[in-house]
Amino acid sequence: MAKKRYRVGVVGGAGTWGRRYLGAFAEREDCEVILVDRAGDRARQFAEHFGVETVLDHLDDLLTDKVPDVVSTILPVSQTHGAVLACIEAGVKAISCEKPMAVKLSHADEMVDLCRERGAAFACGTAYWEVPQLIETAEWIAQGHIGTLQLAAIPGGLPKELSGAGCVQLTQMRLVTGMEVEWVEGWVLPPADGWTLPEGAAKHEIDCPAYGRLGLSGGIVCEIPPPRAEADMSCRVWVEGEQGQAWMNAPLPTLIRGKGSESTPVYPDFLTGERLGPFKSIAAQLVQGSETGGEVLCSGHDYRQALEIALALKLSARKGHKRVYLPLPDRSLRIYPHVYRLQGGDIAGWESIGYMGPPEVEGKPKR
Repeated sequence: MAKKRYRVGVVGGAGTWGRRYLGAFAEREDCEVILVDRAGDRARQFAEHFGVETVLDHLDDLLTDKVPDVVSTILPVSQTHGAVLACIEAGVKAISCEKPMAVKLSHADEMVDLCRERGAAFACGTAYWEVPQLIETAEWIAQGHIGTLQLAAIPGGLPKELSGAGCVQLTQMRLVTGMEVEWVEGWVLPPADGWTLPEGAAKHEIDCPAYGRLGLSGGIVCEIPPPRAEADMSCRVWVEGEQGQAWMNAPLPTLIRGKGSESTPVYPDFLTGERLGPFKSIAAQLVQGSETGGEVLCSGHDYRQALEIALALKLSARKGHKRVYLPLPDRSLRIYPHVYRLQGGDIAGWESIGYMGPPEVEGKPKR
């Protein structure tokens, strides 16, 4: 019997992040990949490099031909909501997007809820794989190897973007603790120079550094310290249990069992296990999700929760740092990310966020 081939659309696959998704799917023998991008010559160069035969300009062209099994929408935030809804309505079985998943909380709700209603798998971002063996470490902690959790922290703080980049640490914290955020107390700092808001947006809606305290469903508090210029960001999340501590860092998590003079580093077997890498992992789970549906690792729900936490921190700051409880009643709240994240490099300019220019072809040669 011939092995099934999955039809996969990578929308924005000639972008800085989209090329990673494109390469991961193109390496799979069970995927027929279609690149959707309006980048013209650059899109065709990426397609040739990765052995992708079909290049389309518009998502509509992809969805009105033969509905794909999987669509990864690696687009500027301003386009994500519309693209994901179009995929849901067309009947795509597995969909992904990148961070932050939305400007407005209600748009994040709509994407998550509709995917669940239609039985479509919905993934977002790469937070679960950005710390090596993070998933395995979270499972190890949940098994009780350092006892009941008592404290948590995001040691490096959220020094640049509360939503745009901070959603990664917030998502990782939820995974590692296995807890939801029930309340927040927040402070914010001014955005970096060069950050702007679209016309009509309120001043407080801009993304910015933040810090504060998060009350978790397990009855513990996660501290987010004020950002420091010299802060070491290698540790994304730290937790302390009754019988040890764990640091989520690269190249591997640091795990300590015991207290005081009896504490010692431990090295579970999973720390030396093979690591597939974020984009290959995402490609694998989306292909599987197209068959099974339902929740997937590093889901749209996870990033929706991170967006809500970010909005709650900003709301608390506006209310004199008073405690704000989740879920937020006002789902119309918004955070506008950096103009590059909002509009993309082809419109905002690649230099706006520090790149020298558009992405170039690199990586594994085409098959």
